[in-house]
Amino acid sequence: MTRKVKGSPFALLKHCVEALLVLLFMYTGFSKLFALEDFTGTLYNQPIPHVFVPLLTWIFPCLEVLTAGCLLFGRTRRIGLYSSLALMILFTAYIGAILLHFFHKTPCSCGGIFRTLTWPQHFAINLGLIMLTCLALFQGRKPQGPPSKTISSPINSAT
Repeated sequence: MTRKVKGSPFALLKHCVEALLVLLFMYTGFSKLFALEDFTGTLYNQPIPHVFVPLLTWIFPCLEVLTAGCLLFGRTRRIGLYSSLALMILFTAYIGAILLHFFHKTPCSCGGIFRTLTWPQHFAINLGLIMLTCLALFQGRKPQGPPSKTISSPINSAT
C-alpha cells in the first residue's frame, strides 16, 4: 500500500520528517529495550537519583516507541509530532548541560549507533531534528485571523 503525497514540496518534506522520526524513535526505543541491562547500567551512571532509574529504564524506550506509533496514524500524528518535539528538546537540553560541564560523569545512554557520536555531533543532530519537527508541525497551518463578517446592506437586499 502506497500513500500519495498531495500538495506542495513542503507537504512532501513533512511526510519525510515524520518518516525519519518514526525510524529514529523505533530504532532508539527498541535498541534500548533489546539491550535493557546495558541501558539500565548507563542510567545508573547518569547524574540522576538512582531511585528513578528502574522507572526511567522503561519510560524512555516505551515513550520513544509510543511516539513512533503515534506518528504512523493520521488521528494521532500531531500528538506524535508534539511528543517528538518534547523528547528531542529534553534530550538536547541534557546534552547542552553536558557540553556546559554541569555534570562530572556523562555516559551516553543512547541506543544503537548514537552511542558512537561525540556530544557536539549529537547536539547538532538533535538541533536539526528539532528544527525539522517544528517545520513539520507548522507546515501548512493557515494563520488564524479574525472571522470574516458578512455585512448585509439594505441596498443589496432591496431586490
